[in-house]
Amino acid sequence: MSIGYETAVVGVGNTKFGKVAGVSAWRHQVEAVQLALADAGLSKADLDGLFTESQFTEPLLLHGHVLGQMLGIKPAYLSTCSIGGATAISLVQQAAMAIHHGLCNVAVCVYGDNPKTGFPALFGKVQMGRGQADSLAFGMAGGPVMEARSAMRYKHDYGVTDEMFGAVPIAFREHASRNPNAQYRDLLSMQDYLGSRMISDPLRMLDCCIGASDGAVAVVVTSEQRSADCRKRPVYIAGFGAANNLDGLSDPTHYTSFAGKRSSSTAYEMAGLGPDDVRVAQWYDCFTSTVLITIEDYGFTGKGEAGPFALEGNLTLRGRLPSNTSGGMLSEANLTGWNALAEGVRQVRGESTSQVDNASVCVVSGHGGFQASHATLLLTEATG
Repeated sequence: MSIGYETAVVGVGNTKFGKVAGVSAWRHQVEAVQLALADAGLSKADLDGLFTESQFTEPLLLHGHVLGQMLGIKPAYLSTCSIGGATAISLVQQAAMAIHHGLCNVAVCVYGDNPKTGFPALFGKVQMGRGQADSLAFGMAGGPVMEARSAMRYKHDYGVTDEMFGAVPIAFREHASRNPNAQYRDLLSMQDYLGSRMISDPLRMLDCCIGASDGAVAVVVTSEQRSADCRKRPVYIAGFGAANNLDGLSDPTHYTSFAGKRSSSTAYEMAGLGPDDVRVAQWYDCFTSTVLITIEDYGFTGKGEAGPFALEGNLTLRGRLPSNTSGGMLSEANLTGWNALAEGVRQVRGESTSQVDNASVCVVSGHGGFQASHATLLLTEATG
């Protein structure tokens, strides 16, 4: 039985993003939960589900237990997981399934960290540790170095130009310029992009997401029935999907098409929707190449056509598929995709700083583990 449209996001909260001195990762998380509950018109007494991702700067096996104690709640259902950049969407999916099966009624999903002002050295070591051990021995460590292989193959196979890559951060920075909580708000030109230094060929600095950000995001999920009693208009979880290729970049066939192709197909089928129904998108934009490949995997263009699509301005508010309307990880903040989730909810509500007209259906992607894991969420204003 499909669970599409049976649950909804009813509250969203985020703290200040960027470099926030004197605030622990735990405090960021608690504040985000409090803001999300207030946004929903609920209190901690209403919470009986807690879904968390542990911070990188202070990783803890029983993270959800500690945070739940700090919040002063006694949840019926508790889950902590981490699958990289797909975690935010995965936790919302878990919350929807738990509510559907009666394991909890009102759940909060939350992540927060303080790598800019907390323990940046530890954050860096955790990030460097991703990937296969044999790759690390030859210096294949860190996001740009690992992902450059995929970007180079994509450019080679499909004739993608530097300017096509550049169209992505230029569009997202235009959106960030309207967002007072974005870390980078100055507009970019193509000259700025082409002049940015090379990090790992073909990826320039402006192809890469923000290295680290302090801050937190939380969302409250409940049933369609319960959502009617909440403060804000509900945003329905119409469909979702997940898929994995655990070989990641060890599988050469996975360089230019990711698990998002399967993940999005599952989400579309659950929701009874397709790419033509989607009005706005929030992509996991760790790198510009990842955005373009995901656009193709999700069926918005044919293979090799996302670059020209972006260069024509289709990712801006004036285009066919306005994307990453808060600035994304390239300009707003690096909250490992959680800020994209928050922006997706706000777009459907009509609350974005770069609001899209008729944002009735929004797709949000999560992408993690060096292309190993992918998760998709379709958010709508209607119950189907």
